[in-house]
Amino acid sequence: MKYSPTLFLTGATGFIGGAVAARLIRTPKWANCLFLVRASTPEGGVSRLAHVLKSHDVTDELLEKIRPEQIICGSLTDVSSWENDPRLLSVVDVISSAAVASFGNHPSIWPTNVDGVMAMARRFNEIGKLRRFLHLGTAMACGRQAPIPVPEGYDAGADTDPFLQYTESKYEIERRLRAEFPAWPLVVARPSIVVGHTRLGCQPSGSIYWVFRIARALKCFTSDLNQRVDVIPVDYCAKVIHHLIEKPTLKYTDYHISAGPQRACTFEEIDAAIATAIGEMPMGTSYKVKTFEEIAEMQHRFKDLLGPCNRRIVLRAIRSYGSFAFMGMLFQNDRLIEEGLDLPPPLTSYAGLCQKTSHNQLISEQMKFDYK
Repeated sequence: MKYSPTLFLTGATGFIGGAVAARLIRTPKWANCLFLVRASTPEGGVSRLAHVLKSHDVTDELLEKIRPEQIICGSLTDVSSWENDPRLLSVVDVISSAAVASFGNHPSIWPTNVDGVMAMARRFNEIGKLRRFLHLGTAMACGRQAPIPVPEGYDAGADTDPFLQYTESKYEIERRLRAEFPAWPLVVARPSIVVGHTRLGCQPSGSIYWVFRIARALKCFTSDLNQRVDVIPVDYCAKVIHHLIEKPTLKYTDYHISAGPQRACTFEEIDAAIATAIGEMPMGTSYKVKTFEEIAEMQHRFKDLLGPCNRRIVLRAIRSYGSFAFMGMLFQNDRLIEEGLDLPPPLTSYAGLCQKTSHNQLISEQMKFDYK
């Protein structure tokens, strides 16, 4: 029988996309899903997807629902090799989650995040059946000049001052999609900082959580303990994405998936939650605010304090993330509340679980999630 899927998901083997797939596999919608997976064969794609879903606590029984016909083998850097797959002709909803989300200057950032997404979008525009194209951006695409809290739908245009090549690429693809397809059913969702899972901690991914581990190990960072940070868990992010793709009508075309001013936590609150969970004292007065240059002077102690690591990568990570942390970026999320969603749980409610599930992993290993 011909397989006629209605939902196409890219990035299902990534952190956020994997959480979305783990949510979908528990619903009747799964039978109508099609996934873009980097694999040489559909069976290899099934294996890759199953491996990621297992990290999201999907049972073996549910994993048996993954079928080879649900897999398109390919990536956003080779759209021409799969854009004529006949299964795409029945797709009406797209969740564009795949991206190279690296804090470094990875050579595939622009070809994937901009050129690849545009090539895919053009193909779906030719097919002409879309009900919704939900593109996952990043709240940090707002740029350094943004007001705090950052309003939803904020766009500084040519004045946008990007944090990183990654955030610049995510802003650019939004701009190009809107310019080329002004009448499209495009919805852009911009997650803030996605850290851990409320039930699984860092089991699915240690992305970003290593920042808190570094700060606690060094007992210093570029931010004051009273600085608030806008963090959401990946399962909440997946819940919102599922809601935005399923709801028949939406009030807006731009949304933040964020903690917002209501649920953002201070570094002091996060540290206290972690300390309580593992039976330690909070850092308190032992913590010092230091400039990047002052932290760089400590690099001879990194191995003792952080474990085996590449000092150059650690310093680059502190410089990159420190710019976010120092600015105290917060993102308004009123539109999600209007759409009927609850506020996310604060990081303090599951930070201890993130620490416990990171216990046997080197900080340098966790950093690989963000430095590809």
